Amino acid sequence: MKNKIIPSNQVYRADHGWLKTSHIFSFADYYDPQNMWFWNMRVFNDDFIWAKTGFWFHPHSNMEILTVILEGEITHWDNLWNKETISVWEIQTMSAWTWILHSEENLSNKETHLYQIWFLPNSSWNKPSYKDQKVFLVKNKLNLLASWNKEDKVWFLDSNVLVYRWIFKKGNKFNYFIDKKKWLFIYVYKWKIEVFLDNNWKKETLLPGDQLRYMKKWTYDFEASEDCDFMLIEVAL
Repeated sequence: MKNKIIPSNQVYRADHGWLKTSHIFSFADYYDPQNMWFWNMRVFNDDFIWAKTGFWFHPHSNMEILTVILEGEITHWDNLWNKETISVWEIQTMSAWTWILHSEENLSNKETHLYQIWFLPNSSWNKPSYKDQKVFLVKNKLNLLASWNKEDKVWFLDSNVLVYRWIFKKGNKFNYFIDKKKWLFIYVYKWKIEVFLDNNWKKETLLPGDQLRYMKKWTYDFEASEDCDFMLIEVAL
């Protein structure tokens, strides 16, 4: 696997009428043996779900699942007797270990936009669990949403990952260090972000729907030439 930036026009898209989705990795009808995963991140789907539609009951097992609501809401039911509606600024974590059956429906009158991200778990065949929470995002600050480290006091994922959402206003600069045996993934939600990738100060601009996949030990410098909103995920080997 090589370091690369993948523009949005090279991402697989499917239009099912009620669901418009971008599959960042091989998923469902999309299969590319060269694009199966990013270490322990197995799925990243960018979904738009019409009002009064959704995914009916279906099973999962041996997967850590994170849902990030960007617009609208989704209602979750499962066989653990959980029923919750999560909306903008909320996330949901689900440990589908031994086996879990659930549904995800948009019961509102507006379209829902969400990311669903799956990670391979460190443990197998443990009891399934479900959590949701309100996320208070601070602008111009790294916001940790979920972590492998229980001491981080955010939702725990049993997978070697750190999941952030960054919302930066125009003019802000910041950096992020990736050590050996760690990989960096970025997916842009809104506006754009500029990143300097090497000691030659090569600058790349990421636009909405673009993604960055880098595996080089480095301090990555970012600059918000305008407002930006994006996901950053660090995976550890």
